Amino acid sequence: MNYSAILVIARPGRLEAASRIEGVEPHQTDPATNRFICTIEAATTDDEVRLFRTVSELADVFDVSLIEHRPDAS
Repeated sequence: MNYSAILVIARPGRLEAASRIEGVEPHQTDPATNRFICTIEAATTDDEVRLFRTVSELADVFDVSLIEHRPDAS
């Protein structure tokens, strides 16, 4: 299994943006700055990249940054 931590900057009032995507789990949120930290969990790195792109292409998301990547963290 592969894991990544990402920083998501949502458009104002849209912090729930990534919470609807299977494999993406929001954790720490900061409503004042419209930012939250999520983890991505996927079987392969390609699947992680797909989830990262899915989050970054959401209309409610302004920007997404990779914080850390843990490949094949068995």
